[in-house]
Amino acid sequence: MDYELVTVIHPENENWKKQKKRLKESNAQVLSISPFPTFQKVLKEEGVTGVNLLDSLTQRSHDEQSFLFFNQVDTAEYAEIFMNENWSISLLLDGDEIGQVITYPNTRRHVKEVHYFNLDGTVDFIEEYADDGKLFSVLSYYKGKVQEIDFVNDQRQPILSYYFYEGTMPLVTVRNPKSFEIEEKYDDLTQFISKELAKKLTKEDTVSFTYLGKELSALRDSTSHNIFYLEEEPLDENGEVKGNLKSILLDEIQFVQTVRVSKKYAEKLQEKGLLTEKVEILD
Repeated sequence: MDYELVTVIHPENENWKKQKKRLKESNAQVLSISPFPTFQKVLKEEGVTGVNLLDSLTQRSHDEQSFLFFNQVDTAEYAEIFMNENWSISLLLDGDEIGQVITYPNTRRHVKEVHYFNLDGTVDFIEEYADDGKLFSVLSYYKGKVQEIDFVNDQRQPILSYYFYEGTMPLVTVRNPKSFEIEEKYDDLTQFISKELAKKLTKEDTVSFTYLGKELSALRDSTSHNIFYLEEEPLDENGEVKGNLKSILLDEIQFVQTVRVSKKYAEKLQEKGLLTEKVEILD
């Protein structure tokens, strides 16, 4: 299978437009590695197919004919859902605002998030909803800081959990979707993504990507054939080849086997003595 690796899809992004062109030409699939509540909706709008790593772990389904109206939120007993004059939506209980409903842009009605407050007005937890109205994740807070994010299945049961401590993420757990026992623990987000992605990719798969950030680190444990498309200036402000790109070209990063570049960028790499055997010129 051929994949185009992304964190999330930004339809207005020029790099994404090039990726979408490749997707349609090669009948490939998008492979998304970050939380993406509107993933299926965006795929449909962009006319492509794909898989999201988190969704595949939670095994959540998607109903494109469904959505959640703001007045259908499953909230505290006896709570009132009230739309204010400024179009904000409050959850009221005994006259006190216990939360707010946030809707998707340009809808006013379709629920995106529900924020619940402590007595002092700080955030207690946030429920995040996918575009089809199903609960996507729950973010738990303490003293204004997120402590845990649980990504849930169709039954609202937590399958994938991110844990935070003093601003860092020292633990990620994955539960078995049938037994709900924790079957995997990871020390950080990078380890989680790279290890879980490696389970899904084989030697027969080809993965193309256009950024040397999360996408690069995500592939570090993979056995797939990985192709980097150089879409941005290869030299830094000092006129030197950028660090990760240089490491790939010198084969210090061996899990990227091919770098595809334009003639203009190939000439710059040649001037730096880095037009290595990994480089393929596109035009």
